[in-house]
Amino acid sequence: MTAGMSAIVPGLGQLAHREIRLAAIFAVPVLALAAFIWLLVQLTSPSRVAASLIVPSALSGLLVLNGLVLLWRLASVGQAFLDARYPARPGGRTWIGLALIMMFVAAPHAYGAWIGSGLQSFGRVFQAPVGAPMTPIEPGTTERLNILLIGVDAAPGRTALLTDTLMVASLDPVGETLTMLSLPRDLVNVPMSGGRIWAPKLNSLMNYANRNPDEFPEGGTAALREAVGTLLGIPIHHHALVDMAGFVKMVDAVGGVDVDVARDLNDPKYDGFGGERRGWSIRAGRHHLDGQNALAYARIRRSAGESDFTRAQRQQQILVAIRNAAVRGDTLLLRVPALLEALGDTVRTDLPPERLPALAGLAEEIDADRTVRIVLRDPLVTEGTNDYGSVQFPDIAAIRAVAAAAFTEPGVPPAAWPTRRPTTGPAASAQPSPQP
Repeated sequence: MTAGMSAIVPGLGQLAHREIRLAAIFAVPVLALAAFIWLLVQLTSPSRVAASLIVPSALSGLLVLNGLVLLWRLASVGQAFLDARYPARPGGRTWIGLALIMMFVAAPHAYGAWIGSGLQSFGRVFQAPVGAPMTPIEPGTTERLNILLIGVDAAPGRTALLTDTLMVASLDPVGETLTMLSLPRDLVNVPMSGGRIWAPKLNSLMNYANRNPDEFPEGGTAALREAVGTLLGIPIHHHALVDMAGFVKMVDAVGGVDVDVARDLNDPKYDGFGGERRGWSIRAGRHHLDGQNALAYARIRRSAGESDFTRAQRQQQILVAIRNAAVRGDTLLLRVPALLEALGDTVRTDLPPERLPALAGLAEEIDADRTVRIVLRDPLVTEGTNDYGSVQFPDIAAIRAVAAAAFTEPGVPPAAWPTRRPTTGPAASAQPSPQP
């Protein structure tokens, strides 16, 4: 019986034996650790706690701590069972009971070790990009952080890895706002550093640079970051490469997403489900979408009245919906293993893992009212044709004016294009700046 008591709370069995000193030795460290965890959960958001635990260095230490706590609990159970002041336990049933108690103690630790070992695969997210190492451009913790999100379609049968989606996500840690800006993949004549111009479509740059290391020694992602940063007149600090097929796993891992569909959509030629199934449609209204349907909603562009620009708006909407689903505190910790496995299969980034806790905390604070969403479209770009087919010609000066108003100094509210601003929080109280 006393062994079972120590299985629940280390030292409780010793207390029943009136071994006050031993009870304190076994109970105090475990209770102190439990109190620290409780305090951490009370003072810190679930997202920040989860992100702190999955940092590779922290995760390794957590697995060691998990093993030490298990040994400590088993020692407490064993001492309570084998207390020398009491006669030896006769019979095999008693030893079977002890074995069952030990299994009861070990089961949650074994499960935690299994989950932790699986989470180590999340480290794949931080694999180095193709090409030579890039010169790090790491902003301070109070500076705006600009990340280029690159969606690629690596579906079977594709001979080239084209960028299907290009979006800059910029976090202001002071004003606690997020700016999302989508660029047309058919943009041409994009300026680069040193006065160079990338004349073909922007979505071909990464693949070309990867295949021509003599011309682009730092690789495709570096070339794309340079071009986008030069076009917008801002530094691009990091990138995240997202496999659009793996995007389905991310949505399913957070339990699906809720979206408000503005109008009926019907693309009879959509073939993103594989096999012989073609076409996808949805009615206007509120919907809860699983991964496959969220991907279809983010990708179709042949529905009446739709274009690459409206598709970019839907992609931004889905990203915000994933954020909303991921930070739901009631089940976040239960979804973390599946979400991290999906991220490990889907995302590659050069973002330092040590920044994850702070970014997770910001993600939980920045809701739709603190998010500015922009799609570069007419009149910032003009549709036309040239040797590369149907293309979009940029108005560089106008684009940089929009970018200057959207990617502001920390604490200064970003201006949407053409009109909207955050409506709540610190950013809402500032005076609007002139629109470009």
